[in-house]
Amino acid sequence: MESDFDTDAKRVYLSGLSYGGYGTWYLGSKRPDRFAALNPVVGYGHPDLTEPLAASRKPLWVFAGGRDSAVRVEYFYPGLQQLEAFGHEDVRFTIHADQGHDTWRRIYASKDLYEWLLKQSL
Repeated sequence: MESDFDTDAKRVYLSGLSYGGYGTWYLGSKRPDRFAALNPVVGYGHPDLTEPLAASRKPLWVFAGGRDSAVRVEYFYPGLQQLEAFGHEDVRFTIHADQGHDTWRRIYASKDLYEWLLKQSL
């Protein structure tokens, strides 16, 4: 994409939903230098993936649906607690209590996410 489009290499963001949300955690942990911020949506991060993210102080905004029966809210806490234990402070966790697994529709339709992303840069 960078060769075909006018891009800003300092403003590359990684976002995904459901298993793609897990993929956001995974790829972000393998290449934290590549992305300005991560946005996993209804996909939790395993604690084993958190150390590189914490070391890089990579900004994260994580979303969950309070009524999600596929990826339950409690699945998020071990990874988030591990980030906190590593001293990572630039982590936001938002639960849409009235939403299920399809909470991504609300998240990606909201300008708040895009305004936050555009404030992040390498």
